[in-house]
Amino acid sequence: MLTLKSSDIKSQKFYLEIKNKITGKINKHDGTTVTSDEIKKIILAGPEELIQLNNDLINQIILDFDQNEFEDYLKLNKDKRPKNTKYHLKIKEIEGILNYSRIVGNDYFLADLLNQLTCIHCNRNYIITVGSKNSKVTRPEYDHWFSKSKYPLLALSFYNLVPSCSSCNKKKSNKNFQLKTHLNPYCMSDDEKNFRFSFKKKNFIDNNVDLKIETSDNSSRIKIENFFNEMNLKQIYDKHSNLELRDLLDLRYKYSENYIDLLIKTFGNILSKEEIYRMVFGIEIKEEDFHKRPFSKFKKDIIDELLSIK
Repeated sequence: MLTLKSSDIKSQKFYLEIKNKITGKINKHDGTTVTSDEIKKIILAGPEELIQLNNDLINQIILDFDQNEFEDYLKLNKDKRPKNTKYHLKIKEIEGILNYSRIVGNDYFLADLLNQLTCIHCNRNYIITVGSKNSKVTRPEYDHWFSKSKYPLLALSFYNLVPSCSSCNKKKSNKNFQLKTHLNPYCMSDDEKNFRFSFKKKNFIDNNVDLKIETSDNSSRIKIENFFNEMNLKQIYDKHSNLELRDLLDLRYKYSENYIDLLIKTFGNILSKEEIYRMVFGIEIKEEDFHKRPFSKFKKDIIDELLSIK
């Protein structure tokens, strides 16, 4: 999990870009479902506010709304959902107004605005944007961190759209992530960032990737464990151990005990540390730049551990 910086400027630009597409649908319903001001607030709100705003507004729209009852309704096949329930018409109206596929799904402006180069969840796949709305090639997918099906009012919330690779977006699907139980890229505390990748010998040739959680805060530990377990990231990184990990270990064990350190010292007079790591290892070493190169967080953690071995 990488981090994302909150940006009022970007969220406002996002809202202004989609505003007219939303207000037209609101006017069609004469404002009986939601108002423009309510939608603006929920689009711009930060992750910490979203669930409460959703709950307040959904209870205003649907009298006697019950989240568990609603989720039972969602489990039914769309064709078999009873049309005479209190949910059917209102949810259909909400989905018509906040239609992710129509407003964001086929466009490229959000990808350009966020400018994230690798998947925020796994940092192993590039999600570089190529093309535009009129000349589509490729762009990131967006994980609705709070499930779009469970929370339809959050379908277009700026801070609920996490740029992801296709694999992670499918893996995450509509899992019920919550701020109390899972890492969120926009609001990770220092304790929640206190994990690192490591390795352990499997046999003479092979190695396993290991995850070291170094926080003493139990709540943070649970969030880290939940996220990695539900996204299967340890297993995924383990599968890369014969590729990304072995090369780094070869530098340390096959060539010289101080080979990595020697590379840094050799080029240190003409290149910055960041440039050396980029040229030699193909990674970024600043947290805010991890997204620019695949496996940056992973490789930096492994290299730091190798440098500490005497």
